[in-house]
Amino acid sequence: MAAFLGSAPRTASVASAAVAIGDGSSNASAGAPQVPNVLKSYGANVPTWRVAGVHYHVGVPDGLMLKDPSTISMAGVSVDAVHHIVKVTGSNVTLNGYDFSGGGGWQVNVQAANTTIKNCNFVVGSNNLVPIYGTSGASDLFVVYCTINGAGRDPSPSGGLITYSGDSFTVDHCWLHDSGGDMIQQEGGGSGSTITIAHNLIQNGGLSPGSHGDYTQLLTSGPATVEINYNMTTQAGAMSQGLMTDAYQRGEITHNVMIGSCTFFTSMDIKTLSGTMTVRDNYYDASKAYGFVYPNSGPDDSSPLSVFIHNVDMTNGAVVEDSRRQ
Repeated sequence: MAAFLGSAPRTASVASAAVAIGDGSSNASAGAPQVPNVLKSYGANVPTWRVAGVHYHVGVPDGLMLKDPSTISMAGVSVDAVHHIVKVTGSNVTLNGYDFSGGGGWQVNVQAANTTIKNCNFVVGSNNLVPIYGTSGASDLFVVYCTINGAGRDPSPSGGLITYSGDSFTVDHCWLHDSGGDMIQQEGGGSGSTITIAHNLIQNGGLSPGSHGDYTQLLTSGPATVEINYNMTTQAGAMSQGLMTDAYQRGEITHNVMIGSCTFFTSMDIKTLSGTMTVRDNYYDASKAYGFVYPNSGPDDSSPLSVFIHNVDMTNGAVVEDSRRQ
């Protein structure tokens, strides 16, 4: 399969990329990295920063004793222990250290502002619930140090491990893996908001037969800022799309490491960009994928708002970027 669809890459010194600040390692959760050997075969053609899941652990800290969600008792939160749904209707709620994997799996249903879900474990089980669901009334959701295992299921009604229709959310230092369909979805809403997906290990989407998997599917209703930075993605056992952005968006897709059997690792809609979208310092191996970037965009495309700088093919050290950068 082609490593890149678009203008021809050039070969340059991989070491020309400066060591990045903000790789997330200083805020790592306790534990061993999940995939410490996954980059060893690429020799010198690897990032100079510390990579989530490779050099440091993400997700729920190892050894943390988690609590039963049926015991939650706090203002602004209701617990339906029969249907395994925790509803957050009050602002500024923090759910810290709960195990939502039991009894066929739980959902946290967010309907309010400034909810934090931290150090929590989720598994999609026989209840077939989306683990984290944010309604149109949600805003500024923060999901951090969580482990979400899709177990190959594509939960109803819309699939996804995190499905959101509100304004602004962040997913940081999480381990998301084995989704039946998508990993992270924005389904409407979000106009004028910021979506941040950073320092995560994202593994194996679209495992349910007949599903259409995406690591990110960000369908905002209007212009939004997208920050997708310092993630590690791997794919095996099925084909999924990668870190996809959609219409009306702007922002950055930077310092991600992407390997495995994706269609394309990333995308942008150059016809509707609401500002500059920068794709830089990403490292990838597209030998099992269709290519690095969806072919409606790429280096030297027709949009002055798309910027491609120093994206490295780890199989050969070739650099993919706009020709004016060379």
